[in-house]
Amino acid sequence: MDSDTWQVVSKKKAIKKKSSRIKENSVSEVEGSAQPHPSYPVKDCKAVIKQINETMENVRLSDFWDSCHGCLNKCQQIAHLTSEHNRDNDDLMINLHLEEANCRSLQHFDCVCYGLGNFTSCVISRHQMAFLLLILDLFKIPRKQCFIFDPLFSPLESSVLQELGLTLVLKNEEGKHVVCKPTMFYMLHCGKALYNNLLWRNWSWDALSQMIIIGNSFKGIEERLLSRILQRDYAYIHKSLQVVEETPFPESTQYSDIFNDTSIHSFTITKLKTLPKEIWQQQSEPHYLECDDLEIIRNFTR
Repeated sequence: MDSDTWQVVSKKKAIKKKSSRIKENSVSEVEGSAQPHPSYPVKDCKAVIKQINETMENVRLSDFWDSCHGCLNKCQQIAHLTSEHNRDNDDLMINLHLEEANCRSLQHFDCVCYGLGNFTSCVISRHQMAFLLLILDLFKIPRKQCFIFDPLFSPLESSVLQELGLTLVLKNEEGKHVVCKPTMFYMLHCGKALYNNLLWRNWSWDALSQMIIIGNSFKGIEERLLSRILQRDYAYIHKSLQVVEETPFPESTQYSDIFNDTSIHSFTITKLKTLPKEIWQQQSEPHYLECDDLEIIRNFTR
């Protein structure tokens, strides 16, 4: 990852720096979110990690995890197509090399996680954390290549993340992360502006074709929003609908409030090249001046 883009911390300085960063971000702007309860009992890292490991095992043994393997194979096919060798003939090569693709890992990928929330106190967040770790294991992505940010993390959670071997990020980029290599984004239940910002920052054939986004269904966003609002406030989500390939997660009664409305999103070079040249030239940065219910924690320190 580009050190100029991310601010990461060492284990020794994590608690002090993270606490300072949380104070610099306005949590009250996110509808339905709340700061960690000040009286929440302090647990040591080992106790929290044990709880996460138990949740991982429960998810691993569930029918839902088994049923996810089909859609997760899509990620392996995408990883195969990100290689330079296949980019010019991705539609043809996916059929010729499907078996090879299924055997590949994504260990050359980075993973960026946004919006995980307070996994020490929230059952939904803890299950999403467990699922993230299972995905990293499944695709053989080293945990140190998973860059994780949420301004709501408590000092204890920041410490736990580093004990788990994940890379804690302090800088709030509002989702505007530049993709320089194949990257999987894990963004469950995040605000629409976060997805829109990510797409804007990487609005090019090369960057989009290297991205996998696991998060809220773009088609679901389109169905729930008035067309004029989608085009005005979330123009890059709207434009991406013409070329995005979306694979929905299987439905689950057991985890209906945890992984609902979740899909795997990807972009192939073949589809991206069908868009007119003008659409790539319209790259104005989103500002959301007319958006009344912005679901994102802004960074006012930039």
